[in-house]
Amino acid sequence: MKKTKSETTKNILTKKELEILILLYRFRFLNRVQTQVLLGHKHHNQVQLWLNSLVSKGCIAREYDRRFAGGSAVYSLALRGRKQIVDRPDVEAKLLNNRVWREKERTEEFRDRCHAVNNIYLSLIEFAEKYSSKLHFYTKTDLYGMTFMIRPNPDAYFALEPTEGDTKRYFLEVFDDAPSAKLRKRVQRYLEYYDDEYWNEKYPDKPFPEVIFVCPNKRMKGHLYMYIKNKIDEYPDLNIYLTTKEAVTKSGLVREILEKVLPEE
Repeated sequence: MKKTKSETTKNILTKKELEILILLYRFRFLNRVQTQVLLGHKHHNQVQLWLNSLVSKGCIAREYDRRFAGGSAVYSLALRGRKQIVDRPDVEAKLLNNRVWREKERTEEFRDRCHAVNNIYLSLIEFAEKYSSKLHFYTKTDLYGMTFMIRPNPDAYFALEPTEGDTKRYFLEVFDDAPSAKLRKRVQRYLEYYDDEYWNEKYPDKPFPEVIFVCPNKRMKGHLYMYIKNKIDEYPDLNIYLTTKEAVTKSGLVREILEKVLPEE
């Protein structure tokens, strides 16, 4: 029986090529550097060969954008790549099918947000290694279908588990340069989610995660700080931190760039 083109493609994909497809499913848009770090591979030439191979097989799409890593190529899932992973147990078929058709139509703001989340993850990997902690990181894709999670899902949820001491948990939101009313509405959604105690019902023995808002600029950071400051005294156990995309790009997601919102004295 003659094999279809899709079956032939699937048979000649390597283990690493399939791994790259899963990474693109989870992170949406990746450049070569990000892909290499996520794969944990030492040789960039080999990673580039895998990417080129997937492009030639129609499994991933490649675009060039100067906003990403100095003009390097940015990769996303293509239709034939979807077919290679849609039946995997770690892939939500409905989510994948609804998404892959639209990746080329994503806005610059959406791609920027994905890029920021990806780089935050890479900086957290370095942090965890430096301080001998175990990192648990879940993208928006990974969080799909979790009934207790805030809606819409955060850009990421992660936990840092040290060898000694308590595990710290975080919700991460990366804000676009949108109208202030839209961002305030998202902040308010977190306050309501905290009040509704969905997290406490699911995890009664775990404190509510700290919330990190990455703002598009200093002006918006200042605006949201004052907005949250006027409300935070009603939520004594809720810790909210603000930073900017510029600070994250420069330093990674480290404590030094996070400003905790404190209540009125």
